[in-house]
Order: sequence, then structure tokens, then C-alpha cells
Amino acid sequence: MKDVKFAITDIETTGGGIKGNKITEICVLVVQNGEVIDEYTSLVNPGTEIPLYIETLTNINDEMLVDAPKFAEIAPEIQKITKDCVFVAHNVNFDYNIIKAEFGSLDMSFQRKRLCTVRLAKKLIPGLFSYSLGNICTSINIPHYDRHRAKGDCEATVTLFQRCLALDPEYEIFEKMLNQKTAASYLPPNFKNSDFEKLPTSTGVYFFKDKDGIPIYIGKAKNIKSRVKSHFQERSNRKYKMMQATYSIDYELTGSEVLALLRESALILKYFPEFNKAQKKVSRPYTLTSYHNQKGIEQFVIHKNKVSPVSWMKFYTREEAVKFLEFLCQKFELCPRYCGLQTGVDHCSHYKIKDCSGMCKGEIEQYEYNHRVSKAVDYIQQYENSCLLVEKGRSKAEKSFIYLKKGRYAGYGYVENSDDFNVDQFEDYLIPQQNSSYADRIVNKYLSTKKNLTRLELNQVEEVEERETEEWFG
Repeated sequence: MKDVKFAITDIETTGGGIKGNKITEICVLVVQNGEVIDEYTSLVNPGTEIPLYIETLTNINDEMLVDAPKFAEIAPEIQKITKDCVFVAHNVNFDYNIIKAEFGSLDMSFQRKRLCTVRLAKKLIPGLFSYSLGNICTSINIPHYDRHRAKGDCEATVTLFQRCLALDPEYEIFEKMLNQKTAASYLPPNFKNSDFEKLPTSTGVYFFKDKDGIPIYIGKAKNIKSRVKSHFQERSNRKYKMMQATYSIDYELTGSEVLALLRESALILKYFPEFNKAQKKVSRPYTLTSYHNQKGIEQFVIHKNKVSPVSWMKFYTREEAVKFLEFLCQKFELCPRYCGLQTGVDHCSHYKIKDCSGMCKGEIEQYEYNHRVSKAVDYIQQYENSCLLVEKGRSKAEKSFIYLKKGRYAGYGYVENSDDFNVDQFEDYLIPQQNSSYADRIVNKYLSTKKNLTRLELNQVEEVEERETEEWFG
């Protein structure tokens, strides 16, 4: 570690995010064995106007940058001075990713090992109220001249770095941070690596929380740890701001992916987190209905805005509705032409359903075809019944269930496989929930696309469902 060179860097930019942000000033001070051995400082012409609030903050204005070199002109110097160095900055991911993006815009690569003085200071100087550069300099008496200018901030960071070196004479913390192979190099500055390592690899919902423990983002994932890590690696301005505001991450396991979707939706409606995109108003659903045509044939149709005397089912995308109709056609041997899947043809020639019933060719009696449609309607009507949808639990020892009350989401629960579970007593395990249009959409899509659905009717349990009860609940 003694001979390692550290390129301590600070930049000023045109804005507060990462994406699209351009450098207006850069300073690199190379430190080896605790001493500054090289320096490079330059204004940079960003090729765009500087916003007023940035000019007020940095005192760098457009006029100062007219004759300044563009980044393309100084890129070789930056490559040269940082070569074979560890890239160091206060909140390193900000400076590093903007510089990397500038190189990327020139089709040049920029790859350096990174070290963050925010994270170093938190390890070696714990308990400070704030770890922003200005506040940490005030707290531990580091001279800080020319604030919000690249050289002034860089010199203060060098002093902080030297203090950290003095507090870690055996380089234990330095070596650990430089050699870490986990997501720690991507972690937000206020988040602990130990907290990340505790995250599960299971299915559920997760909460990014601010310093007061308030959720600022809620998401769902099949693998919570992997999904959280992917957030750390995203480079959008919105994600950068979210990471800066994140102090802790909490989670709730669900076992089931559909239950994770339902919990995510409910929790977003409860907390309205700052960084979640507002849940869009769900558009008017597509309605599946049926009627007797002039030939007396009962046929299905999908519509969106018409009022109809019967409404069998609702879907929130046409794709979901079509998939369900294709399923009905195949399960009950119906005719695509009389299911709204083909128009303007005399005889069916559906790309997917090859075994048409023959109604379009007069190969089956009308009463027989209508009887098949009636059986399909009976099948559809079960979706309006009260039932339990059985899904994976949070462990191999349990199952989860989703409660639909008259076809609408009304809660969920978990049951140990060893429990003497009786379907009629499910309320003992139920966690009641409010329904919403978002929950309706999630449930409808699940019902219409899920294969091998395990459904326990609460009105009348048929023999096959009793067998499923024995299989799933012992």
C-alpha cells in the first residue's frame, strides 16, 4: 500500500445528476506515501450553457469557459495523470461516472479502481452528524478554501484522505475497501455493506428508506438482493438522487411473485413514495360478453366502451382478453369466428387454433355448439366466486393463499404445511386487504394466464379441489 498512487479528484458540472451532466472544471491531485506528487487543474468548456443556480453556487460562468478547452482536448491528460492510480473522490461514484461518461462520449474507455472518502470517513471517523465535505471539514477542522470549486474541494479532500491514512497505519480499512468483491463499490454513501449482505435472495417487496425511516421507493423482486444491487448500478439521474437519499433498506418476504405484485401495489398506495412513479389511472377495461346472433348462435365478443346486458369478465389489456379467449376456444372446442378472434372470414383459419369446432362450416348442430358455450360461461363464472388461490410460501414448510371475495382481491395469508388446515376456517389465517383497480388488474392477469392454477372454492368444493386440498395442505 505504501507505494500505491491515489488520484484524488474533484469536478464541477452543469447540473446535479449523472446522465447528461457535463464537466466545467476538474482537479486531480496525485498522492503517494501521503504526499502530493502531481497535479492537474483545468476549466472545461461543456459546450452548453451553465444554469443560473450552478453559476451562483460555483461562480463559474459561460464567459469564463469560452476559451477553455473541451473535454476531448484534455482527455489524454486525464488518462495520463490517473494511469496506474486508484481513483479517489468524496462520493466517488458521482465524479467517476461523469468522467467515465465524458470518455464514453469520445469512444474512449476509462476504468480505474475506486475509493470513496465518504465511506472511508464513516469507517475511520464514526459518529459525525454529517459526512458532506463542507460539514466534515468543519467538524474535524480541515481548512476548506474556495468551496464548490474543483481545486478548493480537491485540496480539502486530500487533507481528509491524509487524516484517514493516519488513522489506519496498517492499511486494514484501505485494503478491505480496495479489495472488496461485493456490491459495496456501488453502494450509496449512507448505506452499510453489512446491511446489503443481509438482504435475502427470496421473493418479496423491498423498501428504500430515508434517514427518518420513511419509504422513498418500494419495489418487488423474485430475488430481492439481486434486484437491489441492480438499482445501485443504474446510472439515471433519478436513481442517483434516490441512492443519495437512501439510508437503509427493509423488506417483506411473500414467497409468491403474484403476492409480491399485490403487496407492492398496496404499499405504494399507502406510502406514496417519492421515487415511485405515480401509479397510473387504470384505463377502462375490456369486457368479455356474449349474445345470440341472428342465426341463434351464442358468440363471445370483446368490447371496451359499449354497454351490454351481460358482462362475464374484465381485462385491462386487449392482449390478456385475446389470450383468455384462445384458451376458452381450445378448452371447450369452440369456433374462433364466433369468439371474436376472427372477422371478415366465412370459415376459420386461425393461426394458432387449428381444431375449430366446425360451427363456421355447419359441421355441428347449433344446440350442441351453444351447449359448449354454456359450459364455457359456467367456467368463466367461477372467477366471480369466492375462493382461495394457493401459491408458494416464504419457505418450503408453508403455502400462501390469496383470498378472492366474489372475484375481488380481499386479502392473503400463510399456512404451515403441517397445520390441520380446513378451507372453511381460512379466516383464522387471513390478513385482510383493501381492493383497488391495480389489484383487480394483477388478479385478472394472473387468472387468465397462470397455468396449473390451484384454486379452492369457498362456495362448493368439488372433488378435484378436495384432492388439491389434501395435496397442498396435507
